Amino acid sequence: MTTQPDAPIVAGTDGSASADTALRWAADEAHLQGRPLRIVHVLEFVGPRLGYDYLSHDESSSTGRHILDRARATVLTHRPDLDVSTAEISDDAAHALIAESDSAAMVVVGSRGHGGFHDMILGSTSLQTATHARSPVAVVRPQQHQSQPPSGYADRHLVVGVDGSSRSALALELAFAEAERRGIGVTAIHAWQRPVASGFGDAPVVHDTEALTAIETALLTDVLQTSRDDHPNVPVEPVVVEASAAGALVAASAGAELVVVGCRGHGGFTGLLLGSVSVALIHHAHCPVLVAHSPQTAR
Repeated sequence: MTTQPDAPIVAGTDGSASADTALRWAADEAHLQGRPLRIVHVLEFVGPRLGYDYLSHDESSSTGRHILDRARATVLTHRPDLDVSTAEISDDAAHALIAESDSAAMVVVGSRGHGGFHDMILGSTSLQTATHARSPVAVVRPQQHQSQPPSGYADRHLVVGVDGSSRSALALELAFAEAERRGIGVTAIHAWQRPVASGFGDAPVVHDTEALTAIETALLTDVLQTSRDDHPNVPVEPVVVEASAAGALVAASAGAELVVVGCRGHGGFTGLLLGSVSVALIHHAHCPVLVAHSPQTAR
């Protein structure tokens, strides 16, 4: 992750309602971090308008400028003191956002879109950006205000997925920093599943659930120690659950302000971005999803 104090929060926009939601979230993040906001619209290709009539480059560019002017006005209405710049880029949408991440503190996208960000979440743009960016990537899903946190969880908190990997450590670092800025707590989720195996013949292997839970709890406690030491004012709630990682994180995201994950992991979080966990979070999380990256871990 970049540490340059003037590195901007970059928000991709296509003029959609989803992009507007992401813009406001990005503006709040820029305010929290004391950074400028850079709004980017990607002019990806010249496409059909009606029948054999096509949008010219000038018409597309004019539309892009209108989208950017409207986006800037939306942000300044929400955060009037923010330092805001805009840019129209002719490129592939994913490639443009990945390139922006080289000098960004964070890249922010909406959960649905059109135009240069068509099918942002379900298509290749979101997957490529989330996988290859060199900065954290926030996918802003509509906040489900009616969702309630699971019993016992703090009223204001974010959720982070923990599996003990180095990439999980990046997620922890990012999660605690975000929680400290917001003045909220961290709920650290470590999901595990017992090995699937059978004994001799048809006899099943009997696992000692208490012993396995104790091992996983010790792992989580050990992993959290550095973050606790570095952020002593952030309340921490460690949660060890025997469940799938996707199910545990989606359930825990109810009532959370943010769910933070690493770009890859092992154990319960294997294939975090390219497999079922990422798909589940992107489609079903009850709050924005923040994916941790650094130059050393981007691919």
